Amino acid sequence: MNIRSLTFLSALALSLGACTGDDTGDTESTTTATTTSPTTTDTTTSDTTTTTTSDTTTTTSDTTTTTSDTTTTTTTAGESDSTTTTTTGGLEQSCDAYCDLYLSACADFTEYDNKEACVAQCDQWPLGEADALDGDSLGCRIYHATVADSTDPNVHCPHAGPSGDGVCVDEGAPDCGSYCDIYFQNCTDKNDVYEGDAAACMSACVDWYAGSADDVDGDTIGCRTYHAGAALGDPELHCPHASPSGGGVCVVG
Repeated sequence: MNIRSLTFLSALALSLGACTGDDTGDTESTTTATTTSPTTTDTTTSDTTTTTTSDTTTTTSDTTTTTSDTTTTTTTAGESDSTTTTTTGGLEQSCDAYCDLYLSACADFTEYDNKEACVAQCDQWPLGEADALDGDSLGCRIYHATVADSTDPNVHCPHAGPSGDGVCVDEGAPDCGSYCDIYFQNCTDKNDVYEGDAAACMSACVDWYAGSADDVDGDTIGCRTYHAGAALGDPELHCPHASPSGGGVCVVG
């Protein structure tokens, strides 16, 4: 290769290098900034409560039903294990009706000499409830007279009588034991119609109507007990009232 050719190649190489250097020097580094803008998204939850009230008006139609009550009483006989259902069958609660029934159903019992004596005794009793099984009342005595008429007069006629025989009598009513004790304390000697015989006193008293402790007159144990007590102050006046005859005071009206 000759000198001329070398020179040309050298010049060409320099020219190319210059071009490359200029391009590199003139190139500016460009920084691109990418900005991310944060986006805030607010989410609002709307709570909506919907209440629906449905008012319903209900109208109730009241129907009145009238029921005719039938009274049925169940009693158990004292000496029997069987249960008997008995009513008075609508018998009028009056002394007249009671006495007709008693004198028929209890003809073998001598509580009353006649219907007039029965009615007079009956007039002392409280009316009470129809078909009462116990307690001092006309209702109780009618009930037991009704049972006696169809079942067992030996058991029920004494219940239907004036004394009530421990059934148609109130709890705590005057009793024969107390009466006789007080009588013998205050009615002695000529004032003692029983002559000191306690059995005679109890026998006379057993069929009397008990009455109440407040009685001062009437054919009752209560009346006689009152006057037996009053005899402590004046035996000649009060002992006759306390006797079986009643002395015109402890008698039916």
